[in-house]
Amino acid sequence: MSTQFTYRQNPPLQDIYRAFMTGFSDYIIPFQFDEQTFEDVFLVRDQNQPSRSIVAYDGEEPVGVVLSGIAYLDSGWQTRCGGLAIAPHVRKLGVATELMQRFEEGAKGTRLLEVIQGNEAALSLYHQLGYKTTREIYYFQAVPLVATAQMTSEPIQTLFDRLYSTAQHVPIWQCDVRVTQQEAELVKVVEDQQEGFLLYRDHVLLDVFGHAEDAEWLLRAAASRAPLHITLTSDRPEWIEAAQRLGFVQDEIAQFEMVKNAL
Repeated sequence: MSTQFTYRQNPPLQDIYRAFMTGFSDYIIPFQFDEQTFEDVFLVRDQNQPSRSIVAYDGEEPVGVVLSGIAYLDSGWQTRCGGLAIAPHVRKLGVATELMQRFEEGAKGTRLLEVIQGNEAALSLYHQLGYKTTREIYYFQAVPLVATAQMTSEPIQTLFDRLYSTAQHVPIWQCDVRVTQQEAELVKVVEDQQEGFLLYRDHVLLDVFGHAEDAEWLLRAAASRAPLHITLTSDRPEWIEAAQRLGFVQDEIAQFEMVKNAL
C-alpha cells in the first residue's frame, strides 16, 4: 500500500516541519512550535540531522517524517530515531513501516529511540522491527528546597575529561552533551567531604554525577535552584527513590527507551 507515496531523504526543512506538525497534531503531548522553534529544539539542540531525516509525500504534501541523528561514542556508533510522525489521514497505509525501514537502511551501529508509554501503535511497530525496551524515562518537577552544600561553577571540559568516562550510568541522548548541541553549565557540589556534579541547561537538570548513596543530598542541592525539571531513568532506582522522598512531583507522562543492536 505504500507504493502510492514517495520518500525523500534530506528534504527541505519546511517539509520536515510540516510533516512533523501534522503527524503530531493529535499527539498525547500537544506541540505548538513555529518553524524556527522547531528547528532550534528538534534539529539543532537534539541533533536530529536533516540530511539523515526522511519525509514521505502524498503527491506534493508532506505526510510523514522520521527524524534521525548519528553520533560516535566510546561504545561505538549510535543512530537515533528522534521522532516518527504520520499524518492522521494516511495512517495504517504502510508509511510508518516504510519510513522506519529506510531509517534502518541508513543507520549505523546501535539504533535507539524513545516512545511515550501508552502509545501502543508505536510500541507494536517498534517491537515488530526488533527494538527492545532497555529502561524507562521519568520526568520530575522539583520542589524548592534549601541546601547546605557548597556549589561552585566547574569548567565544562571536566565533563568530557572526567565525568562521562567514569559515570556509573549511560545518559539518555537528549541529555548527553556529547551528542546534542546545547549550552550547559556544570556545577561542582561539596558537602562533608562528599562530592558530586550537576549538569544544568537553564531550569533543566540534564544529569547528576555521583554515587547512588549520595542521591538525596545531591538532588536537594539541585532543587535549591528552583524551578527545576529533572529527568531520571529506571536504571538509577536510588535516584528516583530520593526524588520521591524529597517530594518532587512526577509527571504523568513517561517514556520507554528502546534499542536495537547493530546488525
